[in-house]
Amino acid sequence: MNDAAATGVQTLDRRRVYIFLSRAGITLGVMLIIILLGAINYDNALGYLLAFLLGGMVMVAMLHTYLNLAGMRFHGARATPVYAGEQAEFECIIENPTARPRLQLNLRYWPHGLDRAAKRYLRRFETRFQLPAGQTVAVPVRVDADRRGWLPLDRVLVETRYPLGILTSWAYFRADAHCLVYPHPHGKLPLPEMDIVAQGNTASAATGTDDFAGLRAYRPGDPVRAIAWKTLAKEQELMVKRFHGETAAQVWLAWQDTARLGDTEARLSQMAAWVLHAHRAGASWGMALPGETVEFARGSNHLDHCLGLLALFENPA
Repeated sequence: MNDAAATGVQTLDRRRVYIFLSRAGITLGVMLIIILLGAINYDNALGYLLAFLLGGMVMVAMLHTYLNLAGMRFHGARATPVYAGEQAEFECIIENPTARPRLQLNLRYWPHGLDRAAKRYLRRFETRFQLPAGQTVAVPVRVDADRRGWLPLDRVLVETRYPLGILTSWAYFRADAHCLVYPHPHGKLPLPEMDIVAQGNTASAATGTDDFAGLRAYRPGDPVRAIAWKTLAKEQELMVKRFHGETAAQVWLAWQDTARLGDTEARLSQMAAWVLHAHRAGASWGMALPGETVEFARGSNHLDHCLGLLALFENPA
């Protein structure tokens, strides 16, 4: 369920790089004006020298601040799925094709139409990084994943105040990437009854023909008759019997079994919790959603497939 998206290689040229005074730069500019007015008023040569020296420094800093971004290349972004309520982490692929290292860079999620409060909030999650000469790096950008479904990363902002902090240079990259957000796995309903004696790697239905293979720690959902009561009587850890010739338990996860929860999102959260429970227990599970049936299987690919169906579920029937 990973998604990699790119709109082609984007290169920062002079039409895409913006530059302006930072707060420190505005303060310096006001000081320069005051110094220059004082030098003019008193015809002070040292005042002129200081004003023009600082003004020249600003001009040189402007060139270096601009060049710290100009020529950078953006190759797109990718992200792995997360659960609702977590933070998605997009890896933005940025290249420095020149022999000049890029220093003191910041990258953050920056969609259109942000108000002042949203801007202050998003600044908390910016990523600071360096870009060595002639190298390509993957820079993480964090985005809140509040709801299930596809989470877009429409636009990111790269910014620098190198070298003096008196100027801010910035540019935008169109990411056009998405992260799949699974439902938040939560629910109090017990996992539907297994078709086989125990959960996970369990004894087959014909347990009488299998050889005892040892004990393992108890996991929630293990059947009572599989518990090794003798070890419990000796005040040891609660254990479960294992047998040779084991097979995976099977469990059927049906949408109608969550009907008592009522709310669609609550039902999806419960289904996600069941899927994770079955996966962690090593069971083979199938799933029935309105208009969609998933056959019995197990493993990480099956887990991603089922969670993806829950993430994109739209039929509340």
